[in-house]
Amino acid sequence: MKQMKKISKHISSNFMYGINLQYFRNSLTMLTAIMVMATAVLAQSLISEAQAAEPEITRDVRALAQNGSYLAGLSHRIKEEDSLMHKILTDAVKDQVDLKQAADGISDVLRYTLVIKDEDYSRQVPEAMEKLTNNNYKVLKFRNAWGGKFYQGINVQLLNPSGIKTELQFHTPNSYAIKQASHEVYEIRRNPASTPAEVAEATARSIAFNDMVNVPSGAKDISWNQG
Repeated sequence: MKQMKKISKHISSNFMYGINLQYFRNSLTMLTAIMVMATAVLAQSLISEAQAAEPEITRDVRALAQNGSYLAGLSHRIKEEDSLMHKILTDAVKDQVDLKQAADGISDVLRYTLVIKDEDYSRQVPEAMEKLTNNNYKVLKFRNAWGGKFYQGINVQLLNPSGIKTELQFHTPNSYAIKQASHEVYEIRRNPASTPAEVAEATARSIAFNDMVNVPSGAKDISWNQG
């Protein structure tokens, strides 16, 4: 009888453990689904805002192209929903913030790249910035990364007169081509799921790509007074 009770207790314990484990799995699945839905809603809201502001911003950015400079990747100026959802989730994990805070921090839902010839670069970038600020664009961040380890170019975060964030990158034909070629290794480096070995290899490849960039004369000295 004692042995039967012991066996019964063991079976009961395992059965309850199975129920608890299944409950945990179901709860985790439900939580994941809720997070994905919340991220999708945030992404769709950001894209909707960008789409409404895009025609006016595109017009203003097109006006910056002159003397052979041009806008590259214009067909991809609005970030796709899947990519945006991935960025929201990745930034939330990396910065240890909630999804809404991560979404609010994204500045490149609407993004542009102005490619300028090397010999015109140091003159045209300040001219472009002056045109934008004269059109009531606010400069949130001006980052000159020429001479940097992984990325070379100028990256500007702007707020248009309606309050929509926009990213504008200034490149040369050479730096833009290398940026495009190195995009895959960039994604590996920034992915929290990448293993240390994968990150190490991607880092080495990024540096190798970056060494091929030609820095135009005066590019490192370009700055912008955000005040």
